[in-house]
Amino acid sequence: MRYLNRIKGARWLGEYRLKLVFRDGFVSELDLRPLVERLRGSWEEALRDTAFFQRVTTGDRTIVWPNEYDLCPDVLRYWCELGRVCSQEELDAAFNSRPAETSASVLNDKPST
Repeated sequence: MRYLNRIKGARWLGEYRLKLVFRDGFVSELDLRPLVERLRGSWEEALRDTAFFQRVTTGDRTIVWPNEYDLCPDVLRYWCELGRVCSQEELDAAFNSRPAETSASVLNDKPST
C-alpha cells in the first residue's frame, strides 16, 4: 500500500458503490455500504440517503460530499486494494504495522541530539 494518495476522480455507480481514480492511475470500484451502515454521527447520517450519497465529488485530494464529509485517501486506497471496507480494528492494525512508503522526508517529532 502506498501513502500520500490523492483521488483525482470519483463516479457514483449506484447504491453505495463508487469508482475511484487515484492520481497515480490506480482505478478501483468500492462498495462503501459497510461503512455507511455503521456510521452514527449527524454528518454521516446524510450518507444513508442514496440521493445524497450520489452527490460525491472530488475535493482537494479525496472524495467529499456536500456536507463536507470526506474520507482519508490512504484509507480508501487500502480498502480498494483489499477489495472491501474492513473493520476499524483491521484498519488500525494495517496502518500501525507498516512503515510509511513516501518519497518525502521522514518527519521526527523529537529534536535530534
